[in-house]
Amino acid sequence: MRYLILSFAIFLSACTQTNDMTQFNANLEVVKKAMSCFETPQDFETYKSLIDENIKHQSPVYGTGQVDYEGVMNQAKFYMEGFSDVTFENPIWLPGVDTTTLQNNGSVRVYGTWTGKSKQTGKPFSVDTYHYFDVQDGKIISSGDYFDASGMVMAVSATTEE
Repeated sequence: MRYLILSFAIFLSACTQTNDMTQFNANLEVVKKAMSCFETPQDFETYKSLIDENIKHQSPVYGTGQVDYEGVMNQAKFYMEGFSDVTFENPIWLPGVDTTTLQNNGSVRVYGTWTGKSKQTGKPFSVDTYHYFDVQDGKIISSGDYFDASGMVMAVSATTEE
């Protein structure tokens, strides 16, 4: 009897993981589409269509903390209008996990390197990043960026020495 119960528990766990991976794969496509909007050529309108109006986003900008929809849109415009030749290189896409159960929850995480150049100065940048995304009904409902945004902006400014 114990083996039967154990087998059933393993089966249920495997089914849950399969469903969560199916959800992860669907969410991954939404996130990849959103991330590609920052690459050259930039696509603000598509990006905007993928963001939920009630989003909570952890900003990479020093001292900013969590921002809402307007903050996300302002940051997206800043990056899309201020930089060209933008690419997201060497992405490592990973499923996110529930912090209590440590089971896949359908969320998406990614490590990678953004490269490009400032439209104002022509100076190049390369910055290693980590991003996370929670997606619901095809829209990003929460996200966070972790990278040295202030250092990146300073590196491409007109006042820095080459």
